[in-house]
Amino acid sequence: MTDEQLLIDRAQQGDRDSFRQLVERSNLYVYRLAYDLTGNRHDAEDVSQEVFIRAYRSLAGFRREAKWSTWLYRITVNLCLEHRREDR
Repeated sequence: MTDEQLLIDRAQQGDRDSFRQLVERSNLYVYRLAYDLTGNRHDAEDVSQEVFIRAYRSLAGFRREAKWSTWLYRITVNLCLEHRREDR
């Protein structure tokens, strides 16, 4: 079991420090992706925060059929698409 998998296990069991560590490891990746998709620093920051809120709320349903980074990628892309629709 990798360190990341251990953190995910602990976070799914309610360990907030483990989730915080996952966020710290993934924050730059999510922000850069959000910035690439929005083209705006402020929007990327907002989307990044919402990504981790959604990830936390959905953590129990994370089944590991995909990697943690892939799961965050999908959440980020979906939020950026929602953000784009809201701006229209």
